[in-house]
Order: sequence, then structure tokens, then C-alpha cells
Amino acid sequence: MIIGNVAVWNQAEFVEQSQDLDQLARGDYEPVKRELARKYPTTTMAVRAIPFVERYIDELSGLYRLPLVRTFPDAADTSYRKMREVYAASDIDGVMSQVEDALWVQNTALLVVVPVAPGRVRVLVIMPWQVETVEIADPLDASDPSTWDRLVVSVPTSVIDGQVVMGRMELTRTTARRQVGGAWQGIYNDDTSHTFGRVPVVVARRVKPEPGRWAAPVRQAVLNLQLSLSVQAADDELIVKHCAWPQKVIEGADINQQVGEMQVGPDKIMTLMRSGNPETPSPVLRVVQGQVPVAELVSFAEHKIRLYCSQLGMDPSSFIRTNTAVTASARLFGAQDRSRLRGKIKPELQRAETQLAKLIAAVLDAREAVQIGQAVSVSIRYAELIPTADPNSAASARAQTYEAGTASPAGDLAREKGISYAAALAQVERNLAESRNLGVIDAPPPMGGADASA
Repeated sequence: MIIGNVAVWNQAEFVEQSQDLDQLARGDYEPVKRELARKYPTTTMAVRAIPFVERYIDELSGLYRLPLVRTFPDAADTSYRKMREVYAASDIDGVMSQVEDALWVQNTALLVVVPVAPGRVRVLVIMPWQVETVEIADPLDASDPSTWDRLVVSVPTSVIDGQVVMGRMELTRTTARRQVGGAWQGIYNDDTSHTFGRVPVVVARRVKPEPGRWAAPVRQAVLNLQLSLSVQAADDELIVKHCAWPQKVIEGADINQQVGEMQVGPDKIMTLMRSGNPETPSPVLRVVQGQVPVAELVSFAEHKIRLYCSQLGMDPSSFIRTNTAVTASARLFGAQDRSRLRGKIKPELQRAETQLAKLIAAVLDAREAVQIGQAVSVSIRYAELIPTADPNSAASARAQTYEAGTASPAGDLAREKGISYAAALAQVERNLAESRNLGVIDAPPPMGGADASA
């Protein structure tokens, strides 16, 4: 909303939505409980967990759950080995998988590098709801963390009887500290100082924020559908419960035949007396039961899923299992849609990885003898599994590309398995040698043809 020349930002609503999505992505349905309390303040309704957010992330994420090839092309041999050792010891693949998951629903994620031991760091993934303060030097570059003067985020400071107590982490251009058990503690040095010359944080984002904002809004469409489905499931259960309840009623009863004064049951004899007015019909006992609109309720829920998925660019059949068969072509197109959406996020993940590598190198260089330097970049090749509706046709098409020289078996294997080209070439050669030994394929002719034997 804009009032005059001032853009009003509802920070409380933004934090609540971000935290709701974070909880739902982890399988915590407390946001559904709060939504039910808001919509039905006088009715107690059971929370029904519909894992749409979890399924949405599972459908789109996964680049770091498959093997990948990560290289540091600008690093020297010593630095290259050092970075590979640090990445393996610090589980950077797991960190980036968490970042990828977060970007699909949060649109923004922050990364802070905390030294742990020689050759090992801890990378904290900060969600937007954890950010308390961002002081920006130039509003025109609010989305660029290099222009930030101060960042304050909420992080766990202690755990008491299973309850997590949140404290603050404060990062500025010259200091970095966090609260531990109620006391401030330096992150990089005991005196809280650092020499990075900027706020030591990396920002990964799927959507660029509006001018003057440090973060874009969260994925509200996903949150709205999740809450709508869970609330409807609880509401449907209440409807079914009330409609299915058989209620005994007496039609034409007089004042002496009220339900509160009668006992009913298979071992009871009930006498329904006509009133004194001869024109009044005799009372009748019957059972009234409502009709449950099951088909309409199910159809309404499926309609919402199809509508949202179509707008999100996803195949609804991934979320709705139908009794009708889904053709291989339909599944192929759905897989291609997901691959296309993943392709849009890859450049941002690679950019974030390069910034993260520079920050890790700076943190290690400030504490360890082996220097890595800032001339470090990251090149990543993700594994790409390309589904096909007709394996025979796909194999024939591949063979034609190999004959034309536009592709190679080793190149395709490296892309699908997430391994280096050299490793893929060695595997192809081993497989071909084994197939020749088993007689599956013919051995190649000797060099020089028939004249070679003469």
C-alpha cells in the first residue's frame, strides 16, 4: 500500500507468512491450528495435515540430492584441494540443498559462515522471518548485501528443558557477534571484530525484490493453498460428522411428549398419545439424517489444486491421484515442466555458490596458514535426468546424434550421473570392453582393415 510518497510494508504479516511456510515445509502444522482458531473461534476442530508445501518442494527441488560436479576453475592446486576438503567436511551440498528448498517457498535465503574447526565451517541458512533489522546505506541498492551497514537476525542462543531460546546475531562492516546463553560472543575474533570490509553474509534469491526492499515477498500462493486445503479438510470432517449423525425426532408431539422427558431404546416401549384435539394428527417418531455432499466436497478440493498448479506451471496429476490412467506422454510433459522450472533457479544457485565460496575463503584465510585467496569461483554441473515416453525411440535418436557427432556417450553419461567427463569416459570404455568380452557387441576391426593381417 502507498500513502503519499511512503510505501507501507506490513513487516509483521511478512514475518508470519515466512515462518508459517518454514514450519509447514518441516512438517509442523501449527500454522493450520492458528488459522482454524481465527476462522472458527467458537468451534473446536481437529488439525488435518495436508502436506502440500512438502510435496511442492519435493516436486521442484532436488538438484543437490543427486551427484554433481563442482570445480573451482580459478583456484591454484593447493587452494583447489583445500576448498574440496572444506566443502566435504562442512557438508556444503546439504546446505545448498536446504537453500534450494527454501527458495521455492521463501524466495530469499541468507547464508552466514561461522568457523568451527581448522578446515571446517558451519554455514547457517537464515530464513526471512529470522531477520529483525537491515540497515541499508543506499536504498537504490537495498537488495545488494555489500551496501548493508548492519544486519540483525534471530538465532538459537540456548536450549532449556527442550525449549529453544532465541537470541540475536549482529553483523556489521567491522564487527560480528552473537548471543550465547545470554552473553555476547565474537564470531570471528574474541573482540567481535573482522576484516572483511562488509557485512559477511550471502543472499540467495529466486525473485528480485521491489526497489528499496532487501527481500521479495514469500510464495503466498503456496501458503494460501496449503491453509485452504487443511482448513477445508477439517471443515469437511465436521460437516460429515453432523450430517451423518442420526437424530430422532417426534412430529406432531404435544407438550407432554418432549424429547427431554422420553427414554428411547430397543428395550423401551414407547406410547405416542394423540392430543385432545381430534383434528390434530397423531405424533410420529422418525429418524432424520442429513445428506453428505461428499462428491461436491472432493471435487471442490481437487478444483483448487488444479487451479493453483496450473498457475504455478506444474502438472496437477503429481498432486492428485486419479482412477484414470495417465499416459506416458503426459508424465513426460510434467517432468519437462519441472525441469524447466529448475532451469530458472540454477543460475541463481551458481551465483550464490560463488559468493559463498569467496566468503568461506575469506573466513579461512583470516584464521589458517594455507591461504586460498579471493580469486575463487565455482562451476557446477548438475545431474540431469531426462525422462522419455518411448525408450526405444530415445535410444535410436541418441545413436543418430552420436553418429552425427553432435553428442557423445561420455557427455550424456556425465550429465545424467553428475560425474566428470573423464570419469564418464572411463566408465563408457569399461562398459564397452565388458560387452565385447561377453559377446554382446562385436569387437572392433583391427587397425588397417584386412591388409593389417598380411
